[in-house]
Amino acid sequence: MLANEGRSAEAALEFRRRALDADNKQDRGHILWAAAYEYWKAGNTELAEKMLDQSEDTAQEWFPPRPVLRSEIAITANRYEESDYYLECLIKSDAPADYRNYAARRLAVADLRRNNASGAGAALRSAPNPDVSGLDALEKFRHGSDKSPMLGGLLGIVPGLGYFYSGEYASGARSIILNGLFIWGMVSTADRDQWGLFGVITFGEITWYSGSIYGGVDAASRYNRRRSDECERGIMGNAGFEPDWSRLPLIELKFRF
Repeated sequence: MLANEGRSAEAALEFRRRALDADNKQDRGHILWAAAYEYWKAGNTELAEKMLDQSEDTAQEWFPPRPVLRSEIAITANRYEESDYYLECLIKSDAPADYRNYAARRLAVADLRRNNASGAGAALRSAPNPDVSGLDALEKFRHGSDKSPMLGGLLGIVPGLGYFYSGEYASGARSIILNGLFIWGMVSTADRDQWGLFGVITFGEITWYSGSIYGGVDAASRYNRRRSDECERGIMGNAGFEPDWSRLPLIELKFRF
C-alpha cells in the first residue's frame, strides 16, 4: 500500500521488517531486494545498495531483477562501467526476453552518455527484439552535430549571436534589445554630463554584456544536452519496469515498452 502511494522510504522500512519474518533465505533475499528497490525510488542509493548487498548475502542464487536494479543504481551514480557489466551479463543470460530488451536499451543510454554512439547502436542491436524507433533516433543523433561552447562564447562578443548560434532566438533578441538600451542610456547620460547615472548604467551594461558571452557558452551546452536527451527519449520510448507486489515473496518485474 505504501509503495503504491509513492511513500517509498516508508515502504522500504516495512519490507525490511517483513524480511526479518521470512520463512527461508530465498524469501528473505527477495524481500530485501524489494526494500532496495523502494530505497532507490526514494533517491537513497546508499541504502539501496546496502539492501542489495544483504539480498545477495542471504539468497546467493542469481535472479534477473537483481542486475536490473544494480544497473539502474550505477547509472544514477554515473558509474557507467559498472552498469555496463550488469547489463551485458543480463543480455547474455537466459533471462526472459523483456529483461534483455530493457537491458539493451539501458546499455545504449549508458553508452550515449559517454559519447559512444557506435556502442549504443551495438547495444540496441544486441536485444532479442531490437527496437527500430530507438535505432532511428540514434541514427538521427549521429547525423547531427554538437555546438561548440567556445564558439558560442566568442560569438557572444556581439550581443545575441551566441544565442542565435544555438537556436535560442528569443534570448538572442532579448540580449540585443537590452544591450542596445543600456548603450543608448550610456550615450544619452554622457551627452548630458550625468556621470553618476552614467556609472550606474555602465555597470548594468557590463553585467548584461558579460552575460551575453557566458550566455553563448551556456546556450551551446544546453543545445548539446537537448540533443542528447532527445536521443535518449527516442531510445527508451515508454520503457520502464515495476515489481508485481502481488507475487511476494517472489519478485517478478512487469515491463512496459
